[in-house]
Amino acid sequence: MLFRSEAEHGTDSCTLLVTTSASLVDAVQSELLGQIRSLPPERAAAVRSSLGVNGGAVVVDDLHEATRVADEFAPEHLQLVVAANREDEVLGRLTHAGEILVGQDTPFSAANFLIGCPASLPTNGFARVTSGVTVEAFLKRTAVARADERALRRLAPSIVALADVEGFPAHANALRLRFPELG
Repeated sequence: MLFRSEAEHGTDSCTLLVTTSASLVDAVQSELLGQIRSLPPERAAAVRSSLGVNGGAVVVDDLHEATRVADEFAPEHLQLVVAANREDEVLGRLTHAGEILVGQDTPFSAANFLIGCPASLPTNGFARVTSGVTVEAFLKRTAVARADERALRRLAPSIVALADVEGFPAHANALRLRFPELG
């Protein structure tokens, strides 16, 4: 069912099932055949592409390997379905996903339409380096920093080196004038 909901987005979508159970793969494939037949032609074509050319299933030995595969894949959406007593353990090992939906009762459609997860998420593995767009992206923030003289003295050589490399002599001079030993 998770395949159907996300796989229908388009022919360039990618859907992957990572499991420790080959029999689950067989059951999912059988279920998908029936679900695909119930879709309008355009959506059915997208699902076939998403599951065939662009996706599929990976059978792994254990949940550690499953989390490594999932993190390497860095999916836009990840639905985590494991035994309830292992959810926190597995969730704690996952670091690269646009969103992680925990359990069978947290489907993608609920996240997309109602429960408040971001609708604009990083695709194509970009979950390794960025997050989804949320309301926080539209809030104004002001950065505040404070250093004492001891901290600034420790940072000064690096600041001067970076300012020199970047071609900003006034930035470097702001430190050289305070700490003449920097030259």
